[in-house]
Amino acid sequence: MKILTAVVAALFAFALILLLAPDDTSSHVAPDMAPVAPASPAVKEKPAHQIPPEKATIDVSGIEGAWRDWLARHNIAASAMTLGRDGQILHSMGEGRSPDTAYPIASLSKAITAMCLNDMMDSFELSWSSTLADLTPALAKHHMPPHAGAAVLSLGDLVTHTTGWPKNITVTETAVEGRNLYTQQHFAREALTNPAHQSADHSFAYANTNFAVLGQIISALSDKPYGDTCKTQIMVPAGATQAVVAGRMWATGGFGGWSVSTDDYARFLMHWFAPDQAWILAPRDYAYESNSGAGLGVFHRNTPTGKAIQHNGMWRSNNAARQHGALFVMTGTGTTFVASWQGQLHNTDYRELRAALIPQMP
Repeated sequence: MKILTAVVAALFAFALILLLAPDDTSSHVAPDMAPVAPASPAVKEKPAHQIPPEKATIDVSGIEGAWRDWLARHNIAASAMTLGRDGQILHSMGEGRSPDTAYPIASLSKAITAMCLNDMMDSFELSWSSTLADLTPALAKHHMPPHAGAAVLSLGDLVTHTTGWPKNITVTETAVEGRNLYTQQHFAREALTNPAHQSADHSFAYANTNFAVLGQIISALSDKPYGDTCKTQIMVPAGATQAVVAGRMWATGGFGGWSVSTDDYARFLMHWFAPDQAWILAPRDYAYESNSGAGLGVFHRNTPTGKAIQHNGMWRSNNAARQHGALFVMTGTGTTFVASWQGQLHNTDYRELRAALIPQMP
């Protein structure tokens, strides 16, 4: 009987990992989740004996234990985690770093960029279907008028990674060390003004370039630095007052330049991506790519316990002090987990942590 129980448990764990979408396993800066099948229809009724997820008790000790076990398996000495729901931080903890101290979050910056532009749109009579041609006057002031092939792209194409632009432009990941070309401004100018970078293939292809352009659009519309605009527009209203575009990677701006504590990032998520927000309830009404699940800077996923949004962040470097990772998972009931750490891990290690967390996040 014990052997049978162990076998069933092992098969469930293996199935759980398979159900969580595999990440892009190529070597690059700040990898994120690869495409998965579209979400299946929601179940209309629940069995009478099932506790509604919104009333289920969160196993705080179990979630912290899963995080600690994961740290130990991967020899991570510096990490912080925060757990929250319904706008409240329920638990936060640090090992070698504090959950209320800002650290680089890499591609988790993209959700901030998407939400910042989303919040600005009404003021400029824009929508996610607006094209870059509509933004030509603002971009021209920054010497980045879009070429003909770029002008037809919509803002929705950018935020869902369906532009045909490359992940990074004219640099490799090792250029991060020098940071001379690995910048929001360089990526945006090259993408917008040089047709050579545009591909005819507009299927989903995760690209930092897309969010570099979105970051420049925010700066062009506001006539202020990207970081200042989005901190005022998005982070301060969420209570994430210590978040900042700063540090070694500040120049990557909209695609990777934020440093945010796990506490503040959880506040940002719970404020702007709560389950009752319109872009969570009906992502297709804003910008959504069904094959990948890409929405407004996050990825929508089906998990064994229900729907979730999530994202990964990774800064690669030959210098161990500059290697940073981050991850968040937010379930359909608003249960939110955020972690950041120092170290360079593989995509499968991110999936392993999510697989350990999600069954314990009602």
